[in-house]
Amino acid sequence: MMKIEDGTLIGMVHLDPLLGSPSYDDLQDIIGSALRDARALERGGVDAVLVENYGDKPYSLKVSEETYDAFLKICSEIKDEIEVPTGVNVLRNDWKSALKIAKELNLDFVRINVYVGITMTEQGIIEGESDKIQRFKKENGINASIFSDIYVKHGKTVYPESIETAAKDTVERGCADAVIVSGCRTNEPVDIDDLKKVRGAVEVPVLVGSGVRLSNANKILKCSNGAIIGSAFKHGGITENKVNRTRVENFVRFLKS
Repeated sequence: MMKIEDGTLIGMVHLDPLLGSPSYDDLQDIIGSALRDARALERGGVDAVLVENYGDKPYSLKVSEETYDAFLKICSEIKDEIEVPTGVNVLRNDWKSALKIAKELNLDFVRINVYVGITMTEQGIIEGESDKIQRFKKENGINASIFSDIYVKHGKTVYPESIETAAKDTVERGCADAVIVSGCRTNEPVDIDDLKKVRGAVEVPVLVGSGVRLSNANKILKCSNGAIIGSAFKHGGITENKVNRTRVENFVRFLKS
């Protein structure tokens, strides 16, 4: 289980294309890159890391067996390398693979993009399956916390119609342990009004999932319990680049001084 305190910073390990992806190259290079990013994040001072198959574009609703095996191997290497809590997000919304990895490696949390309701995405319609997810957790003795997106980025939520209702349903009926509010796309800032609405609607921790940078961090973190940060920790602030430990250290020092 992942405990979230005010000011929690979770750093992203964006994996390069894995086996099964059209852009896949070499697994050992992918592992080496992921380990360097994970070490840089931990040594830079983050509270946790979240591993995601960001490079596997175009995404599938269920990853292939070879992709799963590569994901599991990389997460295992990261888990052995670092001591901070570790989570996983298997794009796009492959919650069963994420929970299986969490079970196998005793990870601390999983992120699920569409947990309740109905969302239109570039992969088509995705329906939340909180009932199946919670039963799968129970049946398999999985202790990882569930972090659920609310009005997930790169998607249009068609039900529930209001962000407050979505947040309440996610927690009160879906039993999520924490919720995530993001901008419309990767690296786009969150709408502060939306963030405040979600914060006021639920009693579980509220994290911000995109667009947090030094220029807006104080404002955003006053309205949330923490943030998941990818781009701001990368060389040049570019999502596709590798983690820059100095940027992480400067960010952490700025927020926690």
